Amino acid sequence: MHEKMLWYNDNNQYMFHGNIMEYDMVAASVSVSERFNLLDKSVTDQLKLLPKEKREIKMGLLQRDNPEFSSQLLSGIRDIRRKFIETNKIDEHDIMSLHSDAIIFNSTNKIVSIIEGVELKHKHTWSSYVRYNRIEMFYNDGELEYKGISGDALNQHTMGIHKHLLNVFSKLDNYDDSVIPYLSRFQTQYLQDKLPDYYYIPFGKVGMYKMDNLELLAYIANIASKEVHSW
Repeated sequence: MHEKMLWYNDNNQYMFHGNIMEYDMVAASVSVSERFNLLDKSVTDQLKLLPKEKREIKMGLLQRDNPEFSSQLLSGIRDIRRKFIETNKIDEHDIMSLHSDAIIFNSTNKIVSIIEGVELKHKHTWSSYVRYNRIEMFYNDGELEYKGISGDALNQHTMGIHKHLLNVFSKLDNYDDSVIPYLSRFQTQYLQDKLPDYYYIPFGKVGMYKMDNLELLAYIANIASKEVHSW
């Protein structure tokens, strides 16, 4: 887990009624470089003054031109991330995923957010989470967000699969057991080709029109069934 820049917890693919948070490092490349003295102070001071976009471009060039620095930087990011997890006593079971300089986990503890001078900022809090392949779904208070799917790809699902998923998350988050008959009706209509065409656009990838979403629908229905039966 700690040695990977991107890691998904296969033992924790969904959660409802939690306190799922995302913390990420503030200006990670600069703050980690400064913490481990990876660059001259004059260089880090200059990077701090740049707008985020220009800073990221400059840092990308530095990494491209100096593979050893790049390797040390990534190692430093992983080290700070690991120490954040250990300092806050976050059990692996409560971690959903690790994204380079970001950590997504479930906890109700008070979080220590500054690790050896590197700040990790609280970015989001959600109540529910589901991962489907490499697409992560986060729900809170009537809103559903995603990681692992581009904005352009997501836009084509706004009135279709996204709307369906939002209904399912909302019902589960509110202990509404009508989610089971709702799923049954929806999937029957889907299989009978009675829904608008935009429901059949493959979710998150290029695939077979109409049929490719069946795996996703079955996956969500299985999770919903297990969740309802746990109430």
